[in-house]
Amino acid sequence: MATDPRSPSEIDPERGSDDWDELIGRLSSEVAALVAAADELIRRTDPAVVRVVWPHQRTVGYGVGPKKMSEHYAYLAVHPRHVNLGCNYGAHLDDGGLLEGTGQNMRKTTVRTADDLADPRLVPLLHRAREERLRALGRI
Repeated sequence: MATDPRSPSEIDPERGSDDWDELIGRLSSEVAALVAAADELIRRTDPAVVRVVWPHQRTVGYGVGPKKMSEHYAYLAVHPRHVNLGCNYGAHLDDGGLLEGTGQNMRKTTVRTADDLADPRLVPLLHRAREERLRALGRI
């Protein structure tokens, strides 16, 4: 029997909080606080955002829908001492020098302290990332 490649929270949005709790429960208190602060920033910036949590991959995706490859515009990748906040299509955005990376699409910024999330370039970047996805999908 083939397994469904989607995360449990993508299949059943009601499970999203369980996946979130599982992810947070695996982290040090310092990194958990960074993840929670980054999540709060993204959700405050886009109250309609769809969040999908993959606890085993230690990642969280954010988008205009649940589809990772087409609808997500931002992500958190959790590491032992920091969190990468990235844009799935960041290579195509004016990021004001905030993002790093050399791949075809994805770019990220490293969050080591809560102060990193106060960078004034971050909220406008998240707005541009969301708008880019909506335009690419023909929704605006």
